[in-house]
Amino acid sequence: MPRPALTHPALVAGLILASLLPAQAFEGRYRTLGGSMTIRPTGAGMLKVDAEIGSRSCVGVISARGRIQGDRLIAEAEWDGDICRLEIRRKGRNLKVSESGECTTFHGANCNYVGTYTPR
Repeated sequence: MPRPALTHPALVAGLILASLLPAQAFEGRYRTLGGSMTIRPTGAGMLKVDAEIGSRSCVGVISARGRIQGDRLIAEAEWDGDICRLEIRRKGRNLKVSESGECTTFHGANCNYVGTYTPR
């Protein structure tokens, strides 16, 4: 008689996450040291990313829109010709965020949106 296959909790969680619609895999409220992020649908396959960060030396606020591209969410915000791009990837239940472009317009030179965000 064959033995049942063993399942690793991380594998099971990954399969469940992969079975969700891509947009739903990113939706929610998240936090990081000194900041927060909310991701919600806006229709037509678009997602809105609202993030706030702050410290004694800076404050940042961004409202970006984007779409799922492969395994990541790419969201952009534009102000006065400057474009900030947030690249958001899933890492288990958390989100790993990187930025590119002219993001200092949205947070100044002393902080950024980069980091790991955990569910709230």
